Amino acid sequence: MSEVILKAENVTQRFGGLVAVNSINFELKRGEIVGIIGPNGAGKTTFFNDITGVYTPTEGKILFKDQNITGKKPYEITALGMARTFQNIRLFYRMTVIENVMVGMHTRTNANLVDCILRSPKHKKSEKEAEARANEVLELTGLSDYKYQYATSLPYGLQRRLEIARAMATNPEILLFDEPAAGMNEQETSDLMDFIKSLQSMGYSILLIEHDMRLVMNICERIYVLDHGNLIAEGLPETIKADPKVIEAYLGVGGVITDEDA
Repeated sequence: MSEVILKAENVTQRFGGLVAVNSINFELKRGEIVGIIGPNGAGKTTFFNDITGVYTPTEGKILFKDQNITGKKPYEITALGMARTFQNIRLFYRMTVIENVMVGMHTRTNANLVDCILRSPKHKKSEKEAEARANEVLELTGLSDYKYQYATSLPYGLQRRLEIARAMATNPEILLFDEPAAGMNEQETSDLMDFIKSLQSMGYSILLIEHDMRLVMNICERIYVLDHGNLIAEGLPETIKADPKVIEAYLGVGGVITDEDA
């Protein structure tokens, strides 16, 4: 059995009297692609924020490689080996493609603020290493031809890919994608599916939130389903697709989930 690299134990998130996430247990094994789905307001992004340190769970704990990371800051979790993207693209549009990727490497650099101001030998060495790593990531993601273009000039699908490339630049073991197919057309979504599968072949473990059922059913090995903050189902894609509780959560009693449903 594959090693569990990420685990949530009875994670609960309350905001006042609202229980946004209710005692969730979850596992991601090394090398897996796992999806989290559910209707709007199900608690998916809140759970993501608990994992990545945006929120501290009210109860429960998050384990990364058996280390308790509950309550750590996002930059600390990134430094440990987890990187995420967001539903709304967050690129630096006045920077070039390669500069955006180099920004993602700040947690791995040895130069401090004084080194940067004085442009010390340590800073220059760090910059050279960052550029080399950025070029490597751009090659892996198929963005090398665009490296000196501004991020804003890229087509939407490539902007999504650039955001993933920037996450890869942090040298993570786990990539977390928050609705990576949001706003994409059918061809862009197909390209994204192929790209995510290629990331798995590179050795990344991947956790994603997604509304596009075609993407989820085609690339995820296991799926967790949330509804009103509760975990209502988990299992293989075909099992999830036929689960009465999942169908009711999405479509109501008597519905049938197809690949186009979200």
